Amino acid sequence: MLTYTNSDFLKPLFSTLVIKVSSITERFESLHHLTDFNEIHLKTNGVLLVAPELQMLSGQFGTFADEVLIPSGMQLNKDFAFITEKIVTDYNDNIICEVNIEHPDCKEISWLDGMILEDGNYMWYSDPNLTSFEKDANYRLFKSLRLYEPEKFNLNPRIIKIDDTYVHYTVSGLDMHYKLHRDALWYNEKVYGDCKFN
Repeated sequence: MLTYTNSDFLKPLFSTLVIKVSSITERFESLHHLTDFNEIHLKTNGVLLVAPELQMLSGQFGTFADEVLIPSGMQLNKDFAFITEKIVTDYNDNIICEVNIEHPDCKEISWLDGMILEDGNYMWYSDPNLTSFEKDANYRLFKSLRLYEPEKFNLNPRIIKIDDTYVHYTVSGLDMHYKLHRDALWYNEKVYGDCKFN
């Protein structure tokens, strides 16, 4: 079964298989072709396709990669990845892992970024052609919006420009332009000097 979401941000659950949709369309007729493998429940936002281990039949998680993805020419961390949900709180709601950080499983994957916040784990497609500054700017904006303005985070924010003072962004579905002071994201860090978002 394949379900669609409009959100750029997906949440890994337990261990989650994440596949680039562009890699699927290069090798298969359609996304629906993958659902024929033992009735796997897949979710996509049109850019990423995810399958949480919990929703796969017992023992099928690694088998799916070994029998379907790899024989088609897909490569681990180039076309697909396994991302493990980091459990943030225990049964008493005590924080048990580091929060407000990048998701460690995403750090070595050029096309995927993620973060761990108090309310859970998030991951999103990240264009491999972005500079490290642009990726960092996206990460910081997404984290700030999720923490302080979740209604904008839920509307798929996009940075359109960064000048000497502000980060300018928009959200889908609205004809509005927002700006956030650079210091709010970088906390007066001097690391980037006069870097600009292209």
